[in-house]
This record gives sequence, C-alpha cells and structure tokens, in this order.
Amino acid sequence: MPDRIAQLPVNVRPQLGEITDSYIRRLARAKPSYLHGYLCGPPFWVGKPQIERLAAVSGRSTAALEHALSDAKSPRGRPKPGPRTLRLHQHRTLTRHGVDQAVLIQHDALDGSMTVRAISAEWEVPRWLVRRVLNSSIFPARSTRRRRNALDYEAQELIAEMISKGMRAKEIWTELMDIHDVSVSIANLQIMATKQRRAPQNQQQRLSPGSAKAS
Repeated sequence: MPDRIAQLPVNVRPQLGEITDSYIRRLARAKPSYLHGYLCGPPFWVGKPQIERLAAVSGRSTAALEHALSDAKSPRGRPKPGPRTLRLHQHRTLTRHGVDQAVLIQHDALDGSMTVRAISAEWEVPRWLVRRVLNSSIFPARSTRRRRNALDYEAQELIAEMISKGMRAKEIWTELMDIHDVSVSIANLQIMATKQRRAPQNQQQRLSPGSAKAS
C-alpha cells in the first residue's frame, strides 16, 4: 500500500442521493471492481470502501461525500441514518395514488445517472423538495414500488445463470460491478449460490418415497 493515495486524473462530482458503488463506477470508468477493492484496503479488499480513501482519489472532502452519498455513513447496503425527516405536509404532497414518491425519488438518485433537475422534471416537484427528500431519512413501506433495484428480476436471472455456470461469488461480483452496473455484496451472492445449489437436492428429497412415507 502506498503511503499517500494519489488523486485520479478525472473530476467527477458525486450526485446527491447516489450510492458509493455508483460513484466508484463513474470514477473508475474501465475497471470499477479494482478501484473498489483498492478503496476497501487491506487485509480483505472487500466490503464497504473507506470514505477517507474515496475522498483522496476523488479530490472531494469527506464531508462532501458524506453529504452526497446516501450510504456513506451507514453499514453497507443500508440507508443513511439520522433524525432528519420530511415534514408531514411535504410527505403528503409526495404521496399520490397510494405511491410514496419520496422513496421513488431516492431510488432514481441511487445510480447517479439523474440530476436533481432531471428528477424534479420527472416527478413534477420543485428542486428544493427533491433535495429535501435526498437529505432525509425515509424508510419505504413494504408496498412501495422500487426502481433501479440492484436485485430486480433481470439481475436475479443474470446471477442465477452465472451461478449455474460454476462462477464463484467474487467472480460474479466483479462481472456485475464492471459490466452490468449492479451492486450486491459478496456475502449475499454466497447465500444465493448456496440456496441455488441446494435447491435440486431439497426437491429430490421431497419427491423421494422415504419423505412421502414420513409425511
């Protein structure tokens, strides 16, 4: 490990509300999995990137990254914690036809592809309200539809196909990060692989004559 981390020769501003992995992909361009591991550092090189290392390579302050990135100050894969919430009348404004637009706005921001202006235009709400949403701790109801979910149906099918080919969790994670712009932890991939490989065995046990007599 070098004593001093050098700044990358690119100027990429973090988008308000995007996740750390998305920002790393935009910083690295060609090989985000390598940069991700470098930012996690020794001894494991996996997990949640260190915010100080990310600040060093991006040329941004840790305060700026913690403000912009939705998961910068939280355990990996969890929403940003904090007491900040929308006022009740603002939250009602963002709830239409039973759909919590505040949560959908947050999901629009996760991959860094939409600016505050673009999100404002899509949902027909003022930009200041979009910023308020992205600076708030909002936890969705179970019925809320999610967008740009890293584990939507297509991503699950893609992961299942890679598991069936015998790829290991780290190999799957690298391909998802570098090629498909999908973020999922290696631990979750290991769980998914174990479940998929045990499924035929469990089904065979259920269909065996011995299991039928036991039931």
